[in-house]
Formats: sequence, C-alpha cells, structure tokens
Amino acid sequence: MAMIFGGAGLALNSFTSPDAYDIFPVEDVIAGTEPVLDLTGRIEVARGDIGPRTAVLVFVGQSLSVNQTPTPYVPVHGSSIDQLNIYDGKLYRAKDPVLGVNVSGGAVTDLRGTWMLPMADKLIGDGHFDRVIIVPMAVGNTRVGQWASEATAPFLFNKINVVALRLRDAGLPCTAIMWGQGESDTIAGTSQASYAASLQKVIAEFNHAIPNCPILVALESQIYGATSAAVLAAQASVVNGTSVFAGENVESIGPSGRYDGTHLNETGADQRATLAVAALMAALAS
Repeated sequence: MAMIFGGAGLALNSFTSPDAYDIFPVEDVIAGTEPVLDLTGRIEVARGDIGPRTAVLVFVGQSLSVNQTPTPYVPVHGSSIDQLNIYDGKLYRAKDPVLGVNVSGGAVTDLRGTWMLPMADKLIGDGHFDRVIIVPMAVGNTRVGQWASEATAPFLFNKINVVALRLRDAGLPCTAIMWGQGESDTIAGTSQASYAASLQKVIAEFNHAIPNCPILVALESQIYGATSAAVLAAQASVVNGTSVFAGENVESIGPSGRYDGTHLNETGADQRATLAVAALMAALAS
C-alpha cells in the first residue's frame, strides 16, 4: 500500500497511523530493487546513550549507495557501527550487505558491500566520532524525479516520511543526510532546471520531516564512462552553505575505482568514504 502525503501533510512527523510506515514495494516498478531484509545472523542492539560523539547518517540515492561493492567490508570498529533498519525500525550491528536497500546487479542474497561502512570506520578511526549509526534508504536505478514524486509509483518521496518517523520512534537525532544520485538522469538526459527543481523538492521535504539536519549533495553523474554537465551543475546549484552543503565529488573516482565504468570496487568505495568524511566534517564545521 502506498501512502500519498504532501510535504505540508507531514506536520513534523505527527502521523500515528500504522499506514504511515508503509514503503511501496519498489521492485514492483524497478527490477532488481528488492531490499535486503533477512535478519539471519543480525545482532539487534540497544539505542544506548546518544550524544555529540554519535553520528547518525541517512544515505539516500541510487545504486552507488546500495549494496554494490563486490565484497563485503568488515569494519575495524565494527562494535561501534550500527544501522537503523527502516523496514522494522530496529537497530542492528551494521554488516554488509546492509539492511533495507537492494543489491545492485545481483540477487538479494548476494554478499556485497557498501562505501557506508568504510566511511563509518574512518569517522571513528580518525577520531571524529565514537559511534556511527547509518540509515540506508537508497534505491538502485532511480531518477531524481522519482524521488520527488508524490503521486507516481514507486512513491520514493514517501520514504522520506517513513525514515523521519523511524528516527523519531528510535529516539535518534540526525547528524547529516547524504544525497548521492545522478547516473539514471545522465541516461535520461535530464536538464539542469528539471533536476534542480526535483532535488529542491526532495530537500524541502527532508527539511520539513527532519528539521535542522544538514544535507550533503554529492557530485555524481558518471555511468559507463558518460557524464552529464547538466546534472552536475544542478547538484552544485542547490548548495547554499547553510543547510545544504557540497558532498563528496564522486566524479573524481577514476576507472581504477570502478569495476564497470560506474559502480565502485573496493578501491573506489574506500576513496568515496575518504571524500565523504572530509565533506561531512567540513559541513559540520560550517
């Protein structure tokens, strides 16, 4: 069941109906986007104390921000890295493949990794935080217009509401929202104006649903060697330095960091993690 909300209807997460937590089955519209939901071997963890030394990071976008790195990453600081599963609202020890997002280019049971866990590891290893909680909500093969649409399946716009409710119910603040998307719009030939308008709508809904949480917008458009100047310009145009900040430059990751001209291999995932840590800390210092 898909719930259709407008930004104003969210009322700062005042929904109480169980239907407000529904996530449309994206795989019904986009092939290969069934989320990882199997809890076998997962360790549920307590919320614990949440202070300034805990980072809670929301990851939204498309296939580079799902389980797509060829091998799972095992964090050095794994006991201090958790994830919020947006499908059941519970906290688990973070483990690749991460819960709640799909496996890019493979079966949902494939063991693949993400750049999120290397980033979390670096945030702790570099001394920025003592604990990191990741909140993955990306969906592979999606366009920015799909994230901005309230009325068109797969209703990705509504996932913003769900994630906000899950954070609220878990008693979690939001340190930052990491937007990383653009490849599908390169293929679609999305104009700068159209991309920027859709992204501004997404940003406005995040600002409404999760107030005062900085949003970082990555420069990301490369797919199979092709890039889009229009998409990159649109991504740069929404940065205002007060609530929306420049994210990592994914375009700077060259062929040696990608296994198919698009998706990140282990080297590329590590490179993106390093870039994202630098972008995040710069934004938080602003």
